[in-house]
Amino acid sequence: MHAGPAVRPLPPQKLMPAGRDFAVSIAILVLIVAALWIGWTGFIASDDASYYQGAALWVADPPFPGGDHWTTRFPLVLSLAAAIAVTGGGEIALALTALFWFVAFLLTGLALAASIGDRRTVLVTAILLGTLPLTATIASFVNCDLPEVTFLGLGMLALMPEAAGRAARPRAALAAGFCFGLAILCRETAVLALSGLGAIFLLGRPVSRRSLLIAAAGAAAVLGGEMLFQWWASGDPLHRYSLALNHDEAIDRAANLEGNLLVHPLVDPLLVLLVNNEFGLLFWLAGAALIAGAHRRLAPEQRRQLALLAALGLAAALLVAVLFDFLVLNPRYFTVTVLPAALLLALWLGQLDRRWRFLLLGAIVSTNLLLLSAQNANPRWPATALARAAAEHPDRTIVASAKLVHFAELPLQWSGLRNVASSAPAAGSLYLVEEAEGAGRVLARYPSPPRPIGTLVTRLGLAPLLPDGIVERLVRPNPTMLLTDRPAFRRGTGAAKHKE
Repeated sequence: MHAGPAVRPLPPQKLMPAGRDFAVSIAILVLIVAALWIGWTGFIASDDASYYQGAALWVADPPFPGGDHWTTRFPLVLSLAAAIAVTGGGEIALALTALFWFVAFLLTGLALAASIGDRRTVLVTAILLGTLPLTATIASFVNCDLPEVTFLGLGMLALMPEAAGRAARPRAALAAGFCFGLAILCRETAVLALSGLGAIFLLGRPVSRRSLLIAAAGAAAVLGGEMLFQWWASGDPLHRYSLALNHDEAIDRAANLEGNLLVHPLVDPLLVLLVNNEFGLLFWLAGAALIAGAHRRLAPEQRRQLALLAALGLAAALLVAVLFDFLVLNPRYFTVTVLPAALLLALWLGQLDRRWRFLLLGAIVSTNLLLLSAQNANPRWPATALARAAAEHPDRTIVASAKLVHFAELPLQWSGLRNVASSAPAAGSLYLVEEAEGAGRVLARYPSPPRPIGTLVTRLGLAPLLPDGIVERLVRPNPTMLLTDRPAFRRGTGAAKHKE
């Protein structure tokens, strides 16, 4: 019986000289550091504030079963608690925790690349994952996305040898299950990605049903252990799930306009992947690699490994797309989909002629850095201005809106500043308001720092050549805050904080 044409694996690559290999690695590291520097945002007073408060309670009075949906994400919260215990707390603990999970995510992605491809695949994957605007930005503030995807990736890494055709190993399957359970503890949306293993189970390949059942047992052990902890600490074994099911009264599908281009619910999820500053050219070129048949040039074991990882990425993307009433259309929910897309693209680029490979990599990196420089690196600027005003006038009470004081709560606490209020002011108080609301004598101005690209436009003298509206968004992305001697608050000032 004719079995069809054999698929020939790619020829082995010649090893680079040690010195050149080291130089390439250093150049890639410099690119990643540049992306982190340009995209650095830091504390954003959103989910990261909740994580910090939960971690601080673990340090001050352990154990803490969690008081809301965010503080039950124990792998993340406990890592932040460790950073607080070591550093004494403050923004440095948040930064160290965020960078730790970025490095863990990057190393996991590189390990997956090494299991599927060769050294060139690993190097290209490092560029793709390390400079991607999505990951380079969230690397600077504490989030559950990178820990969730890291544990999912580690679970996949444990199953990769079997997917490649080697003998099934029960211990590896059990370790994968433990990782999957930890991913769910980071955020329950990990279940969406893991649903992709349902198709693998039905097919019985490239991982056996027995291995998947062992992995399910491992995940159940982790989740069951967490339930026992909750029963002991809170009296309710389902404590985390009760909080998770009631953390949002209503879902705004396009909250914060996180999808850059919103047209219709049926196509918006695809537009998030293709027309969004978080992903750059990644999904465009990954699609081109698929159309070009890059997967067909892989050895059979490589295709099986890539298919296993793609099952999780596709399942997550499809379920996020269809769950209109349950999930915000947030680019970060597609982080797990980034992994198979980046690996497919890295494998394809490795197959191309050297000139084309460098040309496309140059376009990818340039686009990523440009998009990073166009992001607002100070999304909580009014709160930052409030902390500065309080530090500059320690002998006066600074009055601001309740929402603004709430956003500045932790920075004020870290600085030991107690001269801020949102209640009825006392005689001699000062007021921090937006420039559009200013009244009375202006004592200080706090203009917003420009976006990184806005700084470049200004220094090069290009501002007069651009429309005023664009210059305003680049140079003044946030409202200028004024310190005055009269109140001038509009009711409802400030956007409501959204947590996902």
